[in-house]
Amino acid sequence: MAFYIKSIEEKGLIDFATDILLQNKPICAPTDTIYGVLALDNEEALNYIYKIRRPSKKPFLRLLPDISFLGYYSLVPTDKVYELSKIDGVSIILKAQDKNLGFRIPKKGFIKELLDKLQKPLLAPSCNKEGEPPAKSIEEAVRYFQDEIPLYIDGGFIDSVASSIVEIENDKISIVREGMSIEKVKDILARF
Repeated sequence: MAFYIKSIEEKGLIDFATDILLQNKPICAPTDTIYGVLALDNEEALNYIYKIRRPSKKPFLRLLPDISFLGYYSLVPTDKVYELSKIDGVSIILKAQDKNLGFRIPKKGFIKELLDKLQKPLLAPSCNKEGEPPAKSIEEAVRYFQDEIPLYIDGGFIDSVASSIVEIENDKISIVREGMSIEKVKDILARF
């Protein structure tokens, strides 16, 4: 299978990427933090991403167009979840009795435009094979996956701070990883 490498500046790219995703095929693209392997959140795409990216079958983060998409997972945001979801670069793990969900809501850039067009959640593990460092360039991403991914979107070299991760269980918030926007997270935690 052949693959495409396209510049993030290319005209019509959002539509092209959307078409590939709607065929249940993954793409590699810049997210709001790093390069990610993106696919629709459904069983067919999930199984394919597990096969090429994460054989251990550990859960993947989801990128959501907005907070209302928690309803796809039968979850209702609390005030804490709502406030934390408004911060750029913060991943939230909701732990409930019968389900766990890790998600982030991108606020800008290509990934925000893509999610706005799709109006569907995306699976979004980092662009690397399990146990390897995340790709910082599209060349590194292609070395990991070659033709297993039909579209690579080149957003240049990305060497950013990872997202902060917070976990919420029984209305208790814990910081799992300090990263992007951590001071804003701590400000919100001080208010609750």
